[in-house]
Amino acid sequence: MDRILGLPAKYIQGVGAIDRIGQAAFDLADSALVFADDFVRKSFEGRVSDSLKSSGIAHQWETFGGECCRSEIDRLAQSARKAQAKLVIALGGGKALDTGKAVAAELGCPFISVPTLASTDGPVTSIAVEYSEDHTHIGVMKFNCSPATVLVDTEVIAKAPVRFLVAGMGDALSTWIEARACHAIGRSNFRGGKISDVAITLARSCHDTILEFGKDAVLAASEGNVTEAVERVVEANVFLSGVGVENTGVAGAHALDAAISRSTLDHSSQHGERVALGVLFQLALEEDHGMLESLLPFFDDVGLPKHFSDIGIADPDLYMLAQLVMREGSPIRNLPFNLEEGKLLKALKTLVP
Repeated sequence: MDRILGLPAKYIQGVGAIDRIGQAAFDLADSALVFADDFVRKSFEGRVSDSLKSSGIAHQWETFGGECCRSEIDRLAQSARKAQAKLVIALGGGKALDTGKAVAAELGCPFISVPTLASTDGPVTSIAVEYSEDHTHIGVMKFNCSPATVLVDTEVIAKAPVRFLVAGMGDALSTWIEARACHAIGRSNFRGGKISDVAITLARSCHDTILEFGKDAVLAASEGNVTEAVERVVEANVFLSGVGVENTGVAGAHALDAAISRSTLDHSSQHGERVALGVLFQLALEEDHGMLESLLPFFDDVGLPKHFSDIGIADPDLYMLAQLVMREGSPIRNLPFNLEEGKLLKALKTLVP
């Protein structure tokens, strides 16, 4: 099997980067469809439009409806065709950016991903999570290429509620934990290739960066400041984690995230918060007590959840969660050992205070 690596063509990160989006677009096309949800659009439409105009980019704005679902993808793709857009630009959180990937794939044009939060690693990947109109998780969409450009304004990230940065750290901490499991069992990555040493190195670097700079980044971002720690953690949350997971794979942590999402109508918890619980769950399954003991104080320092009750699940149905974790197609099978219901329940019980 060939070793395959997939990355965005260009990654841009820095204070005020959003004001330089015009040049990034100019390198790709002369016309664009731009969309964001109502809040993000009101916050950044002026700055983005000014930059695009200064670079001679014709563009049309649309308001994102809030869900990465088939009807929204089709609506935005139709708008892009009518506008004869040769480029798609999406700003916002994971669902807006995932929708941007899907719209660009429909049109066969490049995509600029502009995360306004560092809460997940999705902005750099060729993967999108599809939902129904009523917010039910459907599955994963895979595209042929990653975004042409990922543009991250760290000042924007630092001024967002710090909860999102912390959630991103929860997501990022899963990258190495799951990568080593996928590598041990010989799984192919999301690009359909063998997991390379480069991918494993990126995943481990992500883990180490979060642990080294996470606490200081939270302190700085809590006051809206951009420091070197913030820059390093944003880069880890978005780039290292995204490139790491796409070129390795997922396992127990994301299996639990999907199970929790399918088991409740309460969608107030962040993806990264659920994945953080999944990290502890996978380590309990692996009986990696050393890693668990090293991570728990960090979870306390930055405010990551350690129990179901921390994300609003006061009385979890562990048997139902175990069944959902073991559902057909679950990435739990990327763990390099046999799983039994008793072992799953024991690991889930560690997340109940």
